[in-house]
Amino acid sequence: MDKKYSLGSMIRAGTFKFNPVLIQCVGLFPVVAATQNLRDAFFASIALLADMIVTSFIASLMLKKAARFLRVGIYLIIGLLLICPALWFIEFKTLIDLPFGMRMFLPLIAVNSATAVHCETFAVKNDVRTAVYDAIASGIGIGAVMLICGAVREILGSGSILGRSLPFKVTLEGMAMPVGCLVILGFAAALLQTVYSGEKKPEKKPASDQPEEIELEVENVLDPEQIDMDFGFERDDEYDYLLSSVNELIESFTGNDGEKEESGK
Repeated sequence: MDKKYSLGSMIRAGTFKFNPVLIQCVGLFPVVAATQNLRDAFFASIALLADMIVTSFIASLMLKKAARFLRVGIYLIIGLLLICPALWFIEFKTLIDLPFGMRMFLPLIAVNSATAVHCETFAVKNDVRTAVYDAIASGIGIGAVMLICGAVREILGSGSILGRSLPFKVTLEGMAMPVGCLVILGFAAALLQTVYSGEKKPEKKPASDQPEEIELEVENVLDPEQIDMDFGFERDDEYDYLLSSVNELIESFTGNDGEKEESGK
């Protein structure tokens, strides 16, 4: 099933036409949970992209012959082994101060459905290069949705961006809640559906050796005078004999022969 894909075409498809979140409806949990503001959305998108690339690479390279139930568990283990040490390093070895929400939600990104779905449906069925391309495209598509949701929720929910207050404030407290993210996702999905709904589907052409239309002249078929009925009887006496035999068989079932005898008496 290995095919040649270009990275550019796969990124365009993964970001727009086949966006994992807006079109395929996978990976919704990290998008809703980790996009209260733009900063959280950025860290979550980077973690998800790294998780998808590494997991897809290992799945395509080593897990093609493994049983499906084992592969799904291995995807989760790979994500945890990748994200949890990275989270520890960021907290204790850098000056980056992650908020409590990020420290709680980043490990959960390792068990997101987007990674498992793409590894199981694409990575294990293609070569390593194509699987990594798909992971990059899908990760960018999910990351773009995360950044949009994080920016819109922070601007409308708290009137700020990256922690800085905006000169104008249009505060809608509901946008800071998970339901606000779902509203944004709904509008974004509807927009994509509207954009791509106008694409023309290829028309099916009839085969050259088959007629396009088959016309039946029903009137001629139902006209008994124009039907040439040949049962293979050359003499009329044979036909009369067969007809009389059929009549006798019918009378034996209906009892008409008995009535005729009584009427004759």
